[in-house]
Amino acid sequence: MKKITKILLVPGIVIGTIIIGLFIGINSYIMPSIVEANELILPNVVGLNKNEAIKIMDKLNLTPIVVGPSYDARYKVDEVIFQKPHAGTNVKENRRVYIHICGGEPIIKMPQLVGKTYRDASVNLERNGLFIKSIEEVRSELPVGTVVDQSYPSESELEKGDSVKLKVSIGAKIGMVRAPNIIAKSEKEAEKILHRLSLRLGSKSYIASPTLLPNTIISQSPSEDDLLNIGDSVNVVISKSDR
Repeated sequence: MKKITKILLVPGIVIGTIIIGLFIGINSYIMPSIVEANELILPNVVGLNKNEAIKIMDKLNLTPIVVGPSYDARYKVDEVIFQKPHAGTNVKENRRVYIHICGGEPIIKMPQLVGKTYRDASVNLERNGLFIKSIEEVRSELPVGTVVDQSYPSESELEKGDSVKLKVSIGAKIGMVRAPNIIAKSEKEAEKILHRLSLRLGSKSYIASPTLLPNTIISQSPSEDDLLNIGDSVNVVISKSDR
């Protein structure tokens, strides 16, 4: 029995040694040569046109993935502004390479500035890459230092660096008052309110209304809070009986 075991043990050792040797040889010599044959150093395509960068990747059996557009003033439209993996990286064939493409200058939506203080408006414009071209001071019912008008309507599409003209309130003229709200007042009440503000009741027109008491103010012109000169009139529409 011992003799049979020894006879079987020797070939087993030999076969095991051969297998281990083959494994070491494959890992040490054969596999590295295969891997090295499929690896390459990734070229730098930043700054190249998108189409040129894609051609280079195709020739190297790489898979370009276009990302964007992104915005960077240092590059032209359709130029590569970033790549991942970075240039100089060892990669295998068919590796995905992400190339970020420039879309030119970003489109900026004009913010709503009317009603904001001049300081808030200037900060808002600067934050969006826009500039103030000129400021015109105007009389307005809005508080002093408030933006009354802007040269581009809100949501207008502008380019970075564009300039905007603003009109800023320096307050109302001396001798001006705000129109009071006289809607739902009786004609006599409206006259008293206007008289206290040195205003007058102007033209009157009448409309039959089944829901309002007769001689009730239905609408007024100018509207509440509009600026009027002392002595100006407020025109009204007054309800009357529908009978």
